[in-house]
Amino acid sequence: MKRIAINHPDVIHHTLFALKNNQVIVYPTDTIYGIGTDIDNDLGINKINHLKNRQAPMSIITHSLESLSNKLVIPLNMKNKMDGIIAKGDTCIVEYKSNSFNSLITKNNMIGFRVPNYPFLNTLLSEYNKPITTTSINTTGQEPVNNPDEIEKMFGSNIDLIIDGGIINNKSASKIYMFDKDNISQIR
Repeated sequence: MKRIAINHPDVIHHTLFALKNNQVIVYPTDTIYGIGTDIDNDLGINKINHLKNRQAPMSIITHSLESLSNKLVIPLNMKNKMDGIIAKGDTCIVEYKSNSFNSLITKNNMIGFRVPNYPFLNTLLSEYNKPITTTSINTTGQEPVNNPDEIEKMFGSNIDLIIDGGIINNKSASKIYMFDKDNISQIR
């Protein structure tokens, strides 16, 4: 396991290297610490689910809605509402076009995504030019772990890279909105 400070001059380089080599990374976000990998890394996705003691779909983070829009089914009458939710850094679960995403991270032809409001992730995702998976770093049912020292102690052997952004005092992840036909419902 490698740990690098978020303000290290080579942090983006090290993170891009880890993602391109199908490694599992932990990173700070605008809400909590997340854990993720390349969206097509089946071994990494399974490793994250095992670490969290669950088998569930996983959201993705991307640098912009435009980078995904050709893969999503977004009703025109919902576009403005979705733009408002995305601007707040919250998660949208929407239908996607067939064969657009890894089936390990989707459920019922739906994918969760968000555009984080965090400069490090915006730069990383723009340079990676591909979404990455995202979920909170914790065992399912437990509070998210937002202290990099505790993350390393608890999960270090299952993680390839931790981007250390210090302790995040926020305890809540992004809100989640389900887009289903003509309805939007908040599920978290």
